[in-house]
Amino acid sequence: MSFTSPKVLVLTGGIGSGKSTFARAFEALGVPCIDADALARTVHQDPAHPATMHIARAFPHAMAPDGSLARGTLRTIFALDPAANEELKRILRPAVLALADDWSRRQQAPYVVWESALAMDQAMPATRVLVVDSSDRNRAARIALRNPDWTGEQVASIIAMQLPRADYLARADDVTHNDGTLDDVRALTLQLHHRYTDMWS
Repeated sequence: MSFTSPKVLVLTGGIGSGKSTFARAFEALGVPCIDADALARTVHQDPAHPATMHIARAFPHAMAPDGSLARGTLRTIFALDPAANEELKRILRPAVLALADDWSRRQQAPYVVWESALAMDQAMPATRVLVVDSSDRNRAARIALRNPDWTGEQVASIIAMQLPRADYLARADDVTHNDGTLDDVRALTLQLHHRYTDMWS
């Protein structure tokens, strides 16, 4: 069986909600998944990319000597300056969407997953939006665990710069919760996969 133009399931939620855990569970079921945040890194770490050169003109103080976006600036500069953060996302968005769209068209599957924390405020094109929801307390704990050198203030500022949980939930087609175990995630993902396969096959 051949497929054309797979449906796009955007997997989103606030930072620390557990999007990557669900993405890995979808991948384990054979669903092609891509991380839009990782795509953004491939762009802003390439000094020759037009978007990176645009960033360099807008934020010369945030660049490394080789012309790439300096490591750590996402939390030391952009996380503390909402206006700069919005401008950075505006610059990166077209390049990231172009890469994601090209990748999607090459997949042989009824649907693909785009994982992105910025899907809501970046208006990413989607057939359906799945929001991973988790309590703010659990989100903060996961962020701190992944980034042991971050201060509590940095963790709080990252969470505060994103959309409120209520906004994510209001814009979701589907919601799944991540306040349980890894086995719970796998079971929920399997249920969702069966639903999407029936819907789009």
